[in-house]
Amino acid sequence: MNASAQGSPAGPKPKRHIRNYLIDKNFQLGWVLRVTLVTAVIVGIMGYFLYGTLAESTELMVMQAMAQEGMSPAAQEAFIKQADSDKTHTLLTLGGGLVGLVILLGLMTIVATHKIAGPAYKIRRLLSGIDGAHLQLWAKLRKGDELHQVFQEFDDMVQRLREARHQDVKELESIRGELLAGGASTETLERLDKLLDGYRSSVKMG
Repeated sequence: MNASAQGSPAGPKPKRHIRNYLIDKNFQLGWVLRVTLVTAVIVGIMGYFLYGTLAESTELMVMQAMAQEGMSPAAQEAFIKQADSDKTHTLLTLGGGLVGLVILLGLMTIVATHKIAGPAYKIRRLLSGIDGAHLQLWAKLRKGDELHQVFQEFDDMVQRLREARHQDVKELESIRGELLAGGASTETLERLDKLLDGYRSSVKMG
């Protein structure tokens, strides 16, 4: 059964808004923190060894250049400055790449967890709204959301409850007919009518 079935009124297609991506802040930001910390540690360690290897190679090149005969002091100084500049540029590139990767993964984690937190939040609200006097389910998940199977099973459960309530209404109507034929008191019939009205309203029966 479709999650928007049972006469759900047509409406505009739900849209995602940036301000609504943090539906469950504790859950989502917790995952962002975990992902970014692990990423920062791994990339930081890799960057440390990469920079160390580059620094050693640069120092070796400088020593070889200094040992060459015929290189003027000015040329040696320029070579050393260039080597230092290359190391600084490499360090800044690694640092910028690390920051950019952490930010990108953080944003991707928010988007990914939003597809879980959104359906979970909607299911919680639907659960809190369903009781004996309300067996309507006017909701559906958006394209790209996770937990579609869970939501479908929840929807099926509500449908089974509605069908059971329909059967209860039919049975009560039959009992009312028998009571009416048997000359039941007006008070008894009014009490039964009140119960029937509540049951019909819960499943929107005419």
